[in-house]
Amino acid sequence: MTDPSLLERILQSWGLDGLPSLPQIVDSMDPIAWTLAFLLVGAVLMAVYFSLSTRYSFANLDEVEATPESLLFRLKQDPTSLTPQSIINRLGAEATLELMEFGDRMTTTSWRFQWSAVREELLRLLSRQNAFGPIHALGRYYQSTDTTEQDPLRIRRTVLIHKLGQRRYLEPAADGSPAQLRLHRHPAEQIGELGFDGPTIWLDEGQEIRDADGPLVEMDVVDFATVDNATVRLRIQRAPTAGGGFVLRLEKRRKIWIVVKESIEWTL
Repeated sequence: MTDPSLLERILQSWGLDGLPSLPQIVDSMDPIAWTLAFLLVGAVLMAVYFSLSTRYSFANLDEVEATPESLLFRLKQDPTSLTPQSIINRLGAEATLELMEFGDRMTTTSWRFQWSAVREELLRLLSRQNAFGPIHALGRYYQSTDTTEQDPLRIRRTVLIHKLGQRRYLEPAADGSPAQLRLHRHPAEQIGELGFDGPTIWLDEGQEIRDADGPLVEMDVVDFATVDNATVRLRIQRAPTAGGGFVLRLEKRRKIWIVVKESIEWTL
């Protein structure tokens, strides 16, 4: 009789030498046992398949979301899909500027309803940063990077875009009367183009003018606290019973005027 092999000796030491062989197990199985065995094998195969396929999908999704271009595309479809802080963190100043310019061009009611709060928070978050990128992105958004212009003119354009968007547009009255922009000016202030979509009237001190027929945007003289700090009062009258008065404080950073604080004086 031949000596037992190493495997047989190991099985004997574990007390497993009495287990039935594979052919004996197969011969002893009935239809129910075979059904259970097939179900077990099928479950294992399905678990392996879904594990691999799900893991691949998640990896692919993460890779797509990590691309600023794909994030920007998704935000242009739904600006509320990310929080404003996440938008800045994941897109950076340049792509955020592109999103803001895109958002201001949209005119559909549903988009404007979603975009208004997102835009306001993006401007607030960007103005809190003093780095080169965010400041110059805001400067381009406010269209105030031309340092050869007088500061009051750049400030007025900044305030106008800050409140009305880059279109600088206010809806006309129900009878079609267009919105009007009125600017109270200091005698030494330069008159220039602000890009308002409607009639623009510059008013000298003491000059009288009749009441506006339609919506009105009225801006007071720019009040300089220092050469780098200014305050502007603004009134937006959308209708006789709808409007508000605002006070905006601006700071000059890296030769760019930035809105750093906004408060409401009154509202209808």
